[in-house]
Amino acid sequence: MNVKPYDFKDSADFKDFPAYKIGPFYFNKGLIRYVISQKPSGAIVHSPPHWISINIATLILRIKGVKVFNWTHGILTNHRNLKNRFYFIFFKYFFDGLLVYGNLAKQNLINLGFDKEKIKVIYNSLNYKEQIKLRGKLTEKKRQSIRSSLFDNPNNDQLVFIGRLTVQKKLHLLIEAIKLLKEENIFVNLLFVGDGDQKKKLQSQVDKYKIADQICFYGASYDETQNYKLISSSECCVAPGEIGLTAMHSLMYGVPVISHNDMNRQMPEFEVILPNINGALFEYGNTVDLKEKIKNVLKLVKDKSKLQMKKDCYKIMDEYYNPDYQKKLIDSLF
Repeated sequence: MNVKPYDFKDSADFKDFPAYKIGPFYFNKGLIRYVISQKPSGAIVHSPPHWISINIATLILRIKGVKVFNWTHGILTNHRNLKNRFYFIFFKYFFDGLLVYGNLAKQNLINLGFDKEKIKVIYNSLNYKEQIKLRGKLTEKKRQSIRSSLFDNPNNDQLVFIGRLTVQKKLHLLIEAIKLLKEENIFVNLLFVGDGDQKKKLQSQVDKYKIADQICFYGASYDETQNYKLISSSECCVAPGEIGLTAMHSLMYGVPVISHNDMNRQMPEFEVILPNINGALFEYGNTVDLKEKIKNVLKLVKDKSKLQMKKDCYKIMDEYYNPDYQKKLIDSLF
């Protein structure tokens, strides 16, 4: 789903430096002038090499003796190629340290020779406080009512995908898996919450496989209360392509997650998936294995008590993937 930008207009401490682009490079109006006039106790930036104004501002701050950390994805693949080497040099010599979203990004940097003491894993977070208020509120009666409004056979196990319907999400694999399950006389409903340029192709695939009664294209939803109800009405969330915030969103509401196991084609948030505890990882691109992992997780859901399944999903979110953890880490830097 598209992320709506936060409105800082009521914050006296927020300064806006509009960005503009020249060729492949980005600049921010007024940023360097502002940094020259300031000496903060510390700074955190978010900048790749082609964000020129931010990198110049970083150098100015470091000359003034200000510690500057880059909050970044780091290096997401373990490939020893020219691009990763270039980013390694950029991160090493421009900044006092890095804040990265995942442990694998940290390990990739360490493998290239980066000082592990200068890398902190800050993970990621959503609207944690609002989500905490919502989770656990959906009654079984309301849950069944939602499922009945979506599908003709609401007693089937229900899978959900929430996010943009784009090619990199590889959602055709999920529809293929639903068809393979049907061939084994296992009938599973699938709820798509989101919109995107692949929607028509996916609908054509559904029609071709004659499984339209098992698939619901709900459309985009930006209401968190409604998203909570749709996710929580499902047994499992499945994202066959790269998975990011979708994994966190689902686990936050106590619903296990399935995605693929190729770390070089994943987003950092896939690390929240703990196989046989709060979800599963299938072999990248292997629809048969995806089908089997769906069966395994649905069995896991049935074997555990509902309370235990929720606890196993909540645990990693409440320990690491929340703004309270992130704030403590940032406070420890300066």
